[in-house]
Parts: sequence; structure tokens; C-alpha cells
Amino acid sequence: MPERSRMLVILAVPIEAILRAWDYLTPDIQPPTLSLSVVEQMMPLEVWGAICAVVGVVTVWGFAMRWPRTAIAGLRLGGATYGLLALGQWLAVVDNPWLDGVRSPAITTIFAVAYWGLAMGYTQQMRSRA
Repeated sequence: MPERSRMLVILAVPIEAILRAWDYLTPDIQPPTLSLSVVEQMMPLEVWGAICAVVGVVTVWGFAMRWPRTAIAGLRLGGATYGLLALGQWLAVVDNPWLDGVRSPAITTIFAVAYWGLAMGYTQQMRSRA
């Protein structure tokens, strides 16, 4: 894949975390909905927003400054965070007929896998250069 296209795809992952942080940190027009998963309810949304902001900013900063360890740290934190968020979303739909509402946990799971895959790939790339 050409480098520009590859970077666009790679940067989409932490940018989603920044957008999620924005959503969690900005006030809701209506009171928080009942659609929050059991995992999201474990902490205030502002805490989830701060975590997602750290994930996105640290990862982008690591890529931009070409600091592999910083990027990998952000990617690993992102994998853990999105894994937890996905778990909560899966728990919310597992009892629904036909897994109604599967798109949200599926998308969050895909981002968790992307974070872990990028972290593993970047770690392997660093080790092969050493």
C-alpha cells in the first residue's frame, strides 16, 4: 500500500479516539441516555473522554514525532480501552434477538483489534531494526 494511503488508514484509528473523546467530554443535549453500556457506566463519561483523548493524542504525537515507544504506548492503551468498551457493548446486545444492535460492538471490536494489531506490528518493526 502506498505510504500516504497507509498513513491515512493508520491515523484514522487514533483520530476516532479523539472524536470519541470529544463526544464523551462535550455536554449532551439530553441527559445521558440509557444506551450507555455497563462498562461505560463504571466511570463518569468525562473519565472515559479523558482516557480516549490520551489514547488519540499520545498515538498521533508518537507517530508525528517518530517516537515509536510513545506511539506503541498509545496504541496499547487504545487496545485495552476499546477492548473494554467493546465488551460492555457486546454485553448489552448478547440477549437481543438476532443480536440486534450488533453494529456498535462490532465497530468498537474492530477498533480494538486495529489498535492491538498496530501495536504488535510497530513493536515487531522496531525489534527487526535493532
